[in-house]
Amino acid sequence: MKYSLTTSAVIAVLLHAALFAVLFFNVDLTPEETKQNEKPLIHATMVDYNSLPAQKEARRKAELEARRKAEAEARRKAEAEARKKAEAEAKKRAEAEAKRKAEEARKQAEAEAKRKAEEARKQAEAEARKKAEDEARALAERKAAEKAAQEEARKQAELALKKAEEEAKKKAEAEAKKKAEEEAKKKAEAEAKKKAEEEAKKKAEAEAKKKAEEEAKKKAEAEARKKAEAEARRKAEEEARRKREQSLEDDILGSLDGPGGSSQSGTNAQLEMAQRYGMTVKSIIEEAWHVEKAMNGKTVNITIRLSENGSISGENCTGDSRVCQSVRQALDRIHAFPAPPKECSDCRVIHLKMTPRI
Repeated sequence: MKYSLTTSAVIAVLLHAALFAVLFFNVDLTPEETKQNEKPLIHATMVDYNSLPAQKEARRKAELEARRKAEAEARRKAEAEARKKAEAEAKKRAEAEAKRKAEEARKQAEAEAKRKAEEARKQAEAEARKKAEDEARALAERKAAEKAAQEEARKQAELALKKAEEEAKKKAEAEAKKKAEEEAKKKAEAEAKKKAEEEAKKKAEAEAKKKAEEEAKKKAEAEARKKAEAEARRKAEEEARRKREQSLEDDILGSLDGPGGSSQSGTNAQLEMAQRYGMTVKSIIEEAWHVEKAMNGKTVNITIRLSENGSISGENCTGDSRVCQSVRQALDRIHAFPAPPKECSDCRVIHLKMTPRI
């Protein structure tokens, strides 16, 4: 097994420490003073002087063998401890690396999910915007086609009338020429016939003129009636709007002047005033809202921002795109709401939940 430089240094330090401990415990640490105070002991033993060098050599070899074994054991323990520490450090580093990689993978996954969600949101907004533009363009094209068809019908009617007049004129001229050629033969009859034809022509022209005048009169009367109806509708809408504003003002003033109004907190008064004004705005939208069958039961949330005079300064709609588009068209037809009460700071931003019902 290969060790790093740090691990090798640790092993070397431990080996030297073990060797130092063995040498330390083999040194006689008895103080000199104690040795001097000790009384010499006399052992009466018979010694074979011939065997002393051999005993000393054996004792020296035994001490060397014991020291070698102690050093080997100390090295073994130091190496085992160093190996254990190295393995623990390697395991700790591996766990830290695995944790770092897992955290990095988690962050990458979260970033990828966020990116995909943002792309999906942008795509949905683009599709909704494209759909609204396509519908607006289709409506404009349909109106242009209807107008072109009406203009073509008018031109065809004028051409038919002109053609009829020319054919009548040509026919009259042919008949007059024929009568003139027969004048010599039947002068009296020709004169009478000519006179009758002229009278018939005049009558036909008079009838044609009368018919044209009647058509023009009917057209003018229809246009006048249409304008009168539009003016009546406009006046009725203005009157209804005036009544709604008056009713809203009366309701709000009534809620402010009602029992306990002066003792209630400003927050409750603001909330009640905002709720009343929001219901008025919602009812006006519902009156101008053209609901289609396909929108039935689909809910949208719309936020409307109003200026001081009640004109629409901004709007935001979430939910079904088709229902949102129809609500925006209703707002375009309304243009402005009754001016929000000056005492109500919350009435400038209206939050509504709209669900078309058929």
